[in-house]
This record gives sequence, C-alpha cells and structure tokens, in this order.
Amino acid sequence: MFINLRTMKKYKIFITILALFVSVQTYAQSIFNDLLPSTAKVMFIDSVVVDKERFLEKVPLNPESGKIMYYDEFFNTKTQVPCALYRNELGDRCYFALGDTTRSTQLYSIDRLGGEWSEPRLIKEFDKDFSHINYPFLMADGFTLFFSASGEGSMGGLDIFTTVFDSEEGVFYKPENYGLPFNSSANDYLIAFDELDSLGWLVSDRYQPEGKVCIYTFVPTFPRVGFKGSVDKDKLTKYAKLNSIKDTWEFGNRKQALARLKAMTERSSQAQGGREMNFVINDQRVYHHADEFLSPTAKKLYSQYAELKGMVQLNEQRLDNQRNAYIDGNTQKKAELRQPILRLEHDIQQQKKDLKDLEMKIRNAENAIINHSKRT
Repeated sequence: MFINLRTMKKYKIFITILALFVSVQTYAQSIFNDLLPSTAKVMFIDSVVVDKERFLEKVPLNPESGKIMYYDEFFNTKTQVPCALYRNELGDRCYFALGDTTRSTQLYSIDRLGGEWSEPRLIKEFDKDFSHINYPFLMADGFTLFFSASGEGSMGGLDIFTTVFDSEEGVFYKPENYGLPFNSSANDYLIAFDELDSLGWLVSDRYQPEGKVCIYTFVPTFPRVGFKGSVDKDKLTKYAKLNSIKDTWEFGNRKQALARLKAMTERSSQAQGGREMNFVINDQRVYHHADEFLSPTAKKLYSQYAELKGMVQLNEQRLDNQRNAYIDGNTQKKAELRQPILRLEHDIQQQKKDLKDLEMKIRNAENAIINHSKRT
C-alpha cells in the first residue's frame, strides 16, 4: 500500500502529539496519586461562577487582609497578559507578577520606604523550577507566600504553591504544591485568606467552560487537617477532586461560616462607603465625615489614619487570640507563641505612637487652612 510523504509526516506529528498528551496525563495522575493521602479536610461553603477576565475584582477580600488587584490598576499602565498584584494590609509591601507574551511571567516585590516605593526585586528563587508565576497572596504573618505557577510538581496547567520566607537568609524556601483539594488537573489560579473572619477563597477553572472560573469560599484550617484513613479511596478521591461542595458541609458549621461571610461583606461595604467618625479638630470643630476636611493634605492623612487605626484593632484582636491560645496551650505551644506575642505587642505599641503623630499632623494641616480662611 502506497502512503505519500505528506500523509506520513502528518501521521508522525499526530503520534508525537498523542504520545505527549498521554505522557502529560500520566504525569498528572502520578502527582495526584502522590498527593491523595494528604488531602485536606476542608468545608467549602459556597461557590460562584464568573467571567475569567478581571475575576480578581469578584473576590470579596476585606481590606484587613490586604488587597488583590491587577498590575495595570496599581501602576496605572497596561500589561500584555493579566498580571496580579497583592498589597499587604499595612500598604507597605507588594508582590506582583510581570511578563509579556514573549516570556513567562515572574514574581517581584517592592517595599514602601519613606513614602516612596523601592525598585522592584525579582524573586530569583522561583525562576529555575517554575514558569507563568502569578496571583501572589501573602499571609498576615508576613512570611507565608502563595502563588500559582506551572512547573515541578504541577498537576494541571497552573497549580497553587506555598513557600515561607527565611528572614535570616533573606530568601524564600523551596515552594511546595499546596495539595488537594486546592489543586486539580485544570488551572487553579488563586488562593486567599481572611484570618480575622476565618474564611478563604479558591479560584479555579475546573469543571468550567472556556472563559469562566469558579470562586469557591471555604473555611481554612491551620494547621492542615487530613482524613487519616477515615474514608475509603473512592470517597477520598471525590473530596480531593471537589466533585460536590455539598459533600463537604459535614466538616463544619456552614451556617456560622455563612454568617461570618455576610458580616465581613457588610463591614467591607461600610468601610468603602465611608463610615461616620468623630475626629476632634479643635475646641469648636468635630468632623463626622472625611468630606468635611478643607485641607487636601489633612484628608489624605486621615485616610492613612483610618487605615492604621483599623490595623491596630485587627492586631489587638489577633493578640487576644494568641494570648488565649498561650494560656490554654502546652509547653511546646507556649514556646511557639512567645515570640509572636512579643512581636505583636511591639508592633501595636509602635502603631499607636504612629496614630498619635498622624492625629497631630491632621489637626495642624486642617487648622492652618481654617485660620487662613478666617484671616482672609
């Protein structure tokens, strides 16, 4: 039988592509099998399907946990590919992805020093093993970083990885796959946590049509809780693949979690809408809304003041939680909590001092405008 050369070439290309596909599928299944026994026991309380484009704007992260946004929104520019940026709750550190269509995205960090942002620092520790790094999120401890990427240990197109910053060496440890059910054979883009309200969000395109992603809301558990052989392999596989979030409702109190979600959403909406305040300007004036400021400088400083005041309240709540855990903890737990408690006490003391300094600057700036208006 005669087969022409062109047909033979097409056949060889088809066989090569098929072999590559089978190889990728086999590798992904191998990673899945390795991670299956350590599947996290997590309650997913809700989910919503949104357009993939600009999906970050649909994740209801509250300001007390930082802010996730797009690179072009923060830097007022336009990137060729969607690049995400995370700014911490204090507003003095950012992690962001950057790249274009000709090369893979990489991860950078910047710090706010003396009112100015530092030059971007490439996080070189990730370059060897990962590509298409994006969607960073930093935990409130300032050390634990999450991001999505493809590379060593990936099951799908993008998996979520986690790493911890080594403050002594000044580098991040080797990232690890965050495991199941957070990762899948599809693209898993983002994980974010609200530690104050004990909520988390996972963004994935598993089970979704082209151009759509699902934002899952879940209750995080720290430290991670596993199944420890309490379920058979078939059932564990269903949990690992997140076949149905309803199946996970037995792992906790969904009603309470939904109430926390509602309260958090309302609190965030009030903050964005501008809550009433009682800020004393002088003996004759007390402002109840930021729009009452005559001085643009005072108004800008008050925005910083309000943000810092919220951070103090958040830290004081964290401190109370850590102190209670210290009282109830064993010897090892107390040893682990001692330094974080001392560090948090120091931070709160410094933040309260900064609040006093801001109060004085706000009053001085506003009273200068008021006095000038009286003279004229």
